[in-house]
Amino acid sequence: MTVRIGIDTGGTFTDVVYYDEETGEVSVTKTPSTPPNFDQGVLNGIEKILAETGADPGEVSFLSHGTTVGTNAVLEEEIPPLGLITNEGLRDVLEIGDQTRPELYNLQTEKPPMLISRRHRKEVPGRLNADGEEVDPLDEAAVREVAHEFVDTDVESVVVSMLFSYLNPDHERRVVEIVESETGLDCTRSSAVHPEIREYDRTITTVLNEAVKTTVEEYFARLDKGILERDIDVPLNVMHSGGGIFGTQGATEAAIRTVLSGPAAGAVATRDVTHAEGYPNAIGIDMGGTSADVSIVREGEIVRSTSGKINDLPVNTPMIDINTVGSGGGSIAWLDAGGGLHVGPESAGADPGPICYGRGGEQPTLTDANLLLGRVSPENFLGGEMDLAVERTREIFETEIANPLGETVEEAALSVVRVANAGLAREIRRVTVERGHNPASFALVAFGGAGPMQAPSVAAELDVKATIIPRNPGVFSARGLLLADMRMDESRSARAAGDDPDAISEGFDELITTLLERFEEQSIDPETVTVERSVDLRYKGQSYELTVDAPDGEIDTAALETVRERFHAAHERRYGYGNPDESVEFVTLRVNGVVPTPRFEDALTATDEEATRTSREVYFADSGYRKASVYRREELAPGTSVEGPAILEGAGSTTVVPPETTASISADGNVVITR
Repeated sequence: MTVRIGIDTGGTFTDVVYYDEETGEVSVTKTPSTPPNFDQGVLNGIEKILAETGADPGEVSFLSHGTTVGTNAVLEEEIPPLGLITNEGLRDVLEIGDQTRPELYNLQTEKPPMLISRRHRKEVPGRLNADGEEVDPLDEAAVREVAHEFVDTDVESVVVSMLFSYLNPDHERRVVEIVESETGLDCTRSSAVHPEIREYDRTITTVLNEAVKTTVEEYFARLDKGILERDIDVPLNVMHSGGGIFGTQGATEAAIRTVLSGPAAGAVATRDVTHAEGYPNAIGIDMGGTSADVSIVREGEIVRSTSGKINDLPVNTPMIDINTVGSGGGSIAWLDAGGGLHVGPESAGADPGPICYGRGGEQPTLTDANLLLGRVSPENFLGGEMDLAVERTREIFETEIANPLGETVEEAALSVVRVANAGLAREIRRVTVERGHNPASFALVAFGGAGPMQAPSVAAELDVKATIIPRNPGVFSARGLLLADMRMDESRSARAAGDDPDAISEGFDELITTLLERFEEQSIDPETVTVERSVDLRYKGQSYELTVDAPDGEIDTAALETVRERFHAAHERRYGYGNPDESVEFVTLRVNGVVPTPRFEDALTATDEEATRTSREVYFADSGYRKASVYRREELAPGTSVEGPAILEGAGSTTVVPPETTASISADGNVVITR
């Protein structure tokens, strides 16, 4: 068996990448997504790629999937009825939150969704102190009473989250035992899902995990069944938010980690292509129809985080540090009451889509602007499969944008592009400059349907010297699914250990044992697992932490001093100062295990024939209309150079090569645009 298949599900299309390990052949295809039953679109994609390549299902040796099911469940608040049992006085922790205000001076700001109604949130007596010691014994009679209150409701499962359970899970374990024995309801405890400090973060993460679990469990069960019915006898791997893959059982148990599954695959692919091109630092932009996801590769490694947000709710789990800006090809251009031009975050989506699609769209979008500037071909859009409504687009654009701004249609379209690019550049500065990094020292990797068109201009604004457009940029995230390593994580509080080397070493050993057991459960030899250790630290009195790597080898006094030095350096890089004389607290111990996935070695089809070249007028800043050379991207052989202005048209995406830049085709078939 030699065939590897990656399937990335989006809201509109499901992208599929096929790789034959023996021949190096790579094939890609798209098939419509099938909401709400996205699994059918995945199965359709598998069938389509096997039919197009003539491969036998029995040849499939690896199957990996990036899903939006978990993300959609949170965004659309498709939350099953849940119950919550907590300590007396903490019933409203989900409603109170952590007092974070996204808009500090907005008195009408909306609170994040509570997820569990107040009538299903129950309190029971019993309390641990801040050291995990029992102060008041658990009132088991009260637990039984509230458990029976769930019986005659629509509650499907119960979340148990109690104070300081990350230090001592005994009360939570006993509550789970009682509820399950008395009611038969499924239960989950916060000390098992997220055994870390902060009761709100721990509670909301556990609630989200349980909510998403119900949805993805059914989804993966249908997928596993459908794959077997198609005579593919390999387990399905699922991309998680940390940039690794795990099996469907692991994905169900840690369901919250399937959130941001697709963007994580794009970050993995970004790291791979920048390594191949020799750029240790890179910024990835995955720009689709609705938004753009920004990820960072620094010193050859993907930048990761231990927390994020979705639908204004904190998600506390190891994840790739991905930041989203509401700027995509379908983002709507609009004027505010003062005549200011904005692009996004609202999107025309795929239906009706931009005006030029001719499906009833009446609001100007970024795609419409690029069409009016000559960057999108009316005759060759999506390989000629769609006729674009150019005159209708010009008419609405002139009325809605150009006339109010007092500009020509081309000037207004260029203004729309500039505003969209400024939003992207601002987000990139936020994740680079504000963290002590100069974006000019990074390469820019652009993919997705709209990324290659916008990226060179964004690069110029950031003074980035090289922009990389990978092969098949429209399905680049699906390629990342075939490159992701098997990756799992474990964490625990370090508060009880303090700064005692022996206690910290013992904590790491226990985490590693648990981690390797999880790999064994998925039939993976522990000897093949590479284990990495890290620590969350903060200055005494601070509320939040930074994560730094722990040195290899024995954890002793010297090793802890190295950890402190790394923390001081990280703090100075992130916040502009470090204080080596200040006391440092060890907050959380973390371990992650990695089993590498074989790299891509796909073959390029070289040609001695000169690429077909045409030309058309394209509008650029400063120079207006310029005659630009137009090439088919797939016909450009490695070693070819194209001087701007030029347009490279490919299947699913168009690359703009601005004036005074050069596009070179690398040995791996990627387009590298340099200024």
